[in-house]
Amino acid sequence: MDFSLQTLTAAINELPHIPSQLGDSGLFEYAGVATTTVHVEKQGNTLSLVAAKARGSAGAPIGRNSRDLRPFIVPHLPLNDALLADEVQGVRAFGSENAPMPVQVKLNEIMTKGMGRLDYTLEHMRVGALKGIVYDADGTTVLHNFFTEFGVSQNTLSFVLGTSTTKIRAKCNQVVTSLTRELGHTMARGFVGFCGQTFWEDLITHDAVEKTYLNQAAANELRGSTQDAVNFGGILWVPYRGIANGADMIGAEDAYVVPRGVPGLLTGRFAPADYIETVNTLGLPIYAKGIEMRNGKGWDIEMQSNPIHILTRPRAVMKVTRS
Repeated sequence: MDFSLQTLTAAINELPHIPSQLGDSGLFEYAGVATTTVHVEKQGNTLSLVAAKARGSAGAPIGRNSRDLRPFIVPHLPLNDALLADEVQGVRAFGSENAPMPVQVKLNEIMTKGMGRLDYTLEHMRVGALKGIVYDADGTTVLHNFFTEFGVSQNTLSFVLGTSTTKIRAKCNQVVTSLTRELGHTMARGFVGFCGQTFWEDLITHDAVEKTYLNQAAANELRGSTQDAVNFGGILWVPYRGIANGADMIGAEDAYVVPRGVPGLLTGRFAPADYIETVNTLGLPIYAKGIEMRNGKGWDIEMQSNPIHILTRPRAVMKVTRS
């Protein structure tokens, strides 16, 4: 029976993808890399006006772009398990009357569970990158703090949703204006705000927004769409409901607004596995491998992912608070 790295990795990467809101948003640009460290090179390209001078006089210097190369170590996410012969010996296959369970079926069950855990972790990392700080699984150990790495502060704005007279459209305009300035000469194709639950509920029930939300929700229902969102003030607002370690991935009273269609803003990379056969090859999202036990009683199963998610321009994502 073939439980080689190539066979199992191919199988695991063909399993159905567990839905993930940020993972399916298209905001992250993914690629495989052949190294375990990736570098982000920042090259300033700020445009400035040229002053008029008398004809024949010396012009202003064109200047040079400053460059800053920053390394980031790719996290290693390993999982280990074992498939013993006694786990399938005499076990009836699911849905059958007396057919024995194939070893491959049990193996797929293990890999499916492992895939779910890894995909869940990837989404947790995506949310961390969106927020500017990526935490490890414990929720406290910092893997990457992009505000510290790039020497900038977080871009924030209070929406004062608890006050009925707050001009929410004007607040949205402040967000769009600020992010547009942060992007400089790079144009966004729109803006999307991922909302915590309390922020979302207060936003769609605010006097300035509620009518728009109800009209758009009714139109979505007529089209058979199940999307829960509201397009208001030049921003597509959507609720984010992911939970990790018993807490909302996005704080209940917070929202994060990010430009869409900006090349390289949110970047995802996958490094190769720590196997001889993957040295200097382009990394894949998930690896799986089976190693026969020396006593012949089963297989040791390994799965891993080596992902990194980077917010290359931390101030180009704005944290919006309820109050």
